[in-house]
Amino acid sequence: MGSVVAGPVASRADEFHARGAEFGGGPLRIDGLEIDARGREVRIRGHPAALTPKEFDLLLFLAANPGTVFTRTEILDELWDFAFDGDPATVTVHIRRLREKIERDPSRPRHLVTVWGTGYRFDP
Repeated sequence: MGSVVAGPVASRADEFHARGAEFGGGPLRIDGLEIDARGREVRIRGHPAALTPKEFDLLLFLAANPGTVFTRTEILDELWDFAFDGDPATVTVHIRRLREKIERDPSRPRHLVTVWGTGYRFDP
C-alpha cells in the first residue's frame, strides 16, 4: 500500500495482507468472482476490477468471514483507522460502490447481502 502504519493499525493491516493463507495460499474463487489476497487483485468473470484499497479490504474482510453478519460499526472498527471519526453511513456508501463493481445486478446482490436492521454479510 505504500503508507507507513504504526501500532495497532499496523497489526490489523498486516493481518489483511496475510489473509491469502486463509484461502489455501491461492485466490478465492466464487461464481465468477476471484479475490487474490496476496496480489490485492479482484477479477470478475476474468476481467480485472478497479477497486480502491478500502473497497478491496472490505471485500476481503467479508469474504474471509462468509455468512457472518457485521454491523456498520463493527466494519468501521475493523477497517478504518482508529482516528476515523466518521458516520457509519460511510460503510453503506462503500458497500454500494463495491456492489456496483462486483455484482451482476447491484440492486439484487448475490454476494454482498444486506441483513436489514443489522448489517452486511458475504454469501459465497
